[in-house]
Amino acid sequence: MRGMLRRFWPAMTGGLLALGPVGAWAQSPYKVTIMHHNDAESKVFNLGSGAAANYGGMGRFKTLLDQTRNYYQAQGHGVLAISAGDSFLAGANFQASMDSGAAGSRTFYDAVGMSLIGYDAVTIGNHEFDFGTGVLAEFITDAQTHNATTFLSANLDFTAEAGLQSHVNAGRIAKSVLKTVATSAGNKKVGIIGATTETLPYVSSPGATVVGSVATAVNSEIASLQSQGADLIVLSSHLQGLANEQALVSQLNPGIDLIIAGGGDELMAGLSNPKPTDVYTSSAPGSVANTGLVPVNGYNSTAAPNQALYPLQSTATDLGGNSIPIVTSRDGYSYLGRVTLDVSAAGAVTIDPSSNPQRVASTSVDALYGVVVDSAIQSQVLDPITSYVSGLASTIIGQTSVELVRNPGVRFKETNLGNLVADSFLEQSRQLAQAQGVQRPHLALVNGGGIRDFIAAGAISKLDTFDVSPFGNLLTVVEDVTTADLKLLLENAVSKVTDTPADGPTPTGTDGRFAQVSGFTFTYDLFAQPLQLTSTGSVIQQGRRIRSAKLDDGTFLIRDGRPVAGLTVDIATLNFLTTGGDQYFDPDYLSQDYFLNTRLLGMSDQQALEAGIRSFNNSDIGSDSRYDLQSDGRIGFVPEPGVTPLLVAGCAGLWFVRRRSPGRTSAVS
Repeated sequence: MRGMLRRFWPAMTGGLLALGPVGAWAQSPYKVTIMHHNDAESKVFNLGSGAAANYGGMGRFKTLLDQTRNYYQAQGHGVLAISAGDSFLAGANFQASMDSGAAGSRTFYDAVGMSLIGYDAVTIGNHEFDFGTGVLAEFITDAQTHNATTFLSANLDFTAEAGLQSHVNAGRIAKSVLKTVATSAGNKKVGIIGATTETLPYVSSPGATVVGSVATAVNSEIASLQSQGADLIVLSSHLQGLANEQALVSQLNPGIDLIIAGGGDELMAGLSNPKPTDVYTSSAPGSVANTGLVPVNGYNSTAAPNQALYPLQSTATDLGGNSIPIVTSRDGYSYLGRVTLDVSAAGAVTIDPSSNPQRVASTSVDALYGVVVDSAIQSQVLDPITSYVSGLASTIIGQTSVELVRNPGVRFKETNLGNLVADSFLEQSRQLAQAQGVQRPHLALVNGGGIRDFIAAGAISKLDTFDVSPFGNLLTVVEDVTTADLKLLLENAVSKVTDTPADGPTPTGTDGRFAQVSGFTFTYDLFAQPLQLTSTGSVIQQGRRIRSAKLDDGTFLIRDGRPVAGLTVDIATLNFLTTGGDQYFDPDYLSQDYFLNTRLLGMSDQQALEAGIRSFNNSDIGSDSRYDLQSDGRIGFVPEPGVTPLLVAGCAGLWFVRRRSPGRTSAVS
């Protein structure tokens, strides 16, 4: 009854007052403070070197959270800690866990740290599946080391994944959880619902996990929690952007009091209400003080185009006409979000004006509100990772006189780093294919979203290769792909690219499907109709952008927008793409399911890149014309009418195709 009264109180107030005191429906006011976090992504150390070293880090984050929890509990608040997903991310830090032992006996340091932090609930995000369901199952086991951690997702079904289903059976994975918190008005029940992006099948590797509708699943859990007497309900969702949470609101039944969003890394720096000065006392921890923002590494407001008020009120209303407050935080351990739900005697829920995201800072830059590193996090998480990463950083494998560039560009145009990665994948695939009796690939396709960092000019370490290619995906050859299907794959690759008059092609949002290539060249019309697919791979609109594709030996595969009949190609790529990642090789829009044509080669993306760099025998990679800072001419786009050829040459290389120097990647005869 209280839950329903809370949401309909404004409409009922007049009638109830006319009847006199509300009697049994009255209650004492109380507060529940929720500390929130999202997108930790294995960024367990501080935010960088120099000034950045004074901010962020899992160890400081835990200290700040502990102080905050203790302070608000002493004030009579109910207190909860919630993470909205992406608890880890592939890279050198996470590789320390992967290499800590054999499968089944490894120590997942991120999970141990999360258990030390003591989250009440953790939403399952998309990156949790990047290494497959087996690794996630191990990770969840280690997250119980010190404090039991419940992982949530209402719209994921793990019935066909035995390892994860065993966690469901044990209560370590659930659709929602009902937590009892002690408040000044007595114990209160707070329901927490988890939800995971519906795009999961093509942005990660969830195996046989079934992904259902977020709205349908959340509405079911709202009803369940209400039937169990929940006083408040929080949705912790990982939908990869505040716009997606905003869009979800209009599909929800009444009942959600707060949404904690994950996956978008937005900075909520604006304050919807001025903060009362009386909350800033010497007894208050750093998370209560309005100490400002992290001033380094793009974590401040001036570098955050998605800056929003804290909290953000949904522009849409739920099916009961209610706007819902939404909060989120930046990635890593840079900020601790803290929002206080103020529940009146009438049951109305408002956001306390003292709520705010709080930077994680050291005592050296903030003597009053800064924090020190938690000793348990230091010894059990940071020290073993530091030791591992130091070994990678000291192993030098190559040299480059120019930066090997990721941004801007790898998600919407050719870059020298994209060329190096694609060439390395193709060359290693050709060597492995010959040894394993697999057809020798003609070309390589790499999704730009899989290239995660740049390589600075100078010495190249083994650590650099983990930073660039961290996911542990395996080299794969897909045999006998028709030219018609190759055209569809390339249409998918360029489908999310739009035009910016000053800069040429740009990506839509943060989509990572744009292809970096080797072994062939292709051109596309930036202004022609793009391919449009549903989230399940059905074609909404046919693509008409790809104009040509030609192997390095001069063989045309696509000419004048039409596939050359009677030809097939063997494609080197990654198993992430062959299983539908970024909607490549999705049988719903291709002519066939290429599953039986797929051959795993047993080498990871990082290993292939390392081998490619080592093949230069420490000579300068930047002096090779394929990898200097000019376009190699592999990918060209048809310019907008009126744009001069000279300008387009600088942007895309269509009009200025360079002569390639002899390289390690041989053409197919």
